[in-house]
Amino acid sequence: MVETLDRWLGRVEYATAWIAGVTIFALMFLASAEVLSRKLLNAPIPGQVDFTSLSMVTFSLLCISHCYRQAGHIRMDILQKMTTGRLSWMTQLLTTCIALFLVTAILPGTWAHFMRAWTLGDSTIGIGLSTWPSKLAVPVGFGILWLRLVLELFVYGRLIANPDLPPIGVPRAPDPVDHMDA
Repeated sequence: MVETLDRWLGRVEYATAWIAGVTIFALMFLASAEVLSRKLLNAPIPGQVDFTSLSMVTFSLLCISHCYRQAGHIRMDILQKMTTGRLSWMTQLLTTCIALFLVTAILPGTWAHFMRAWTLGDSTIGIGLSTWPSKLAVPVGFGILWLRLVLELFVYGRLIANPDLPPIGVPRAPDPVDHMDA
């Protein structure tokens, strides 16, 4: 069951990371077009700054859970690498509980911020783009991360009970020695 949940959540994480990647590509295309338009035609693209500021939230937060699952973020795991077996899984469980507490504390405020933008019709100053889509990306990204952390709680509990089980659904940081140039 854990493997099925991990696979399902992995697909959601991959889809949102893909959306974030497309957003980065579109932003790169827009920035290039804006520079060319400004230099060659002396006509900057109106709202380019608005598009950029709104899209930064989207591409940074929609992929946060995928990055976490792939251990692609900066990890401070020196103490955790010094432990093995049950003690290692207990330290992982503790850090996951702390992360889950923080995400749970942040999540309602991000939803309220989105709802405020939705109900008030908040828009950018430049060309009046609606801000609610980018503000929705925050609770969606954190919500997916919350699901990943809850799944990890169950996985770490399972591994504490039986350390011989395979660690399914947990971030496995790559060994830096494997990535060194010889």
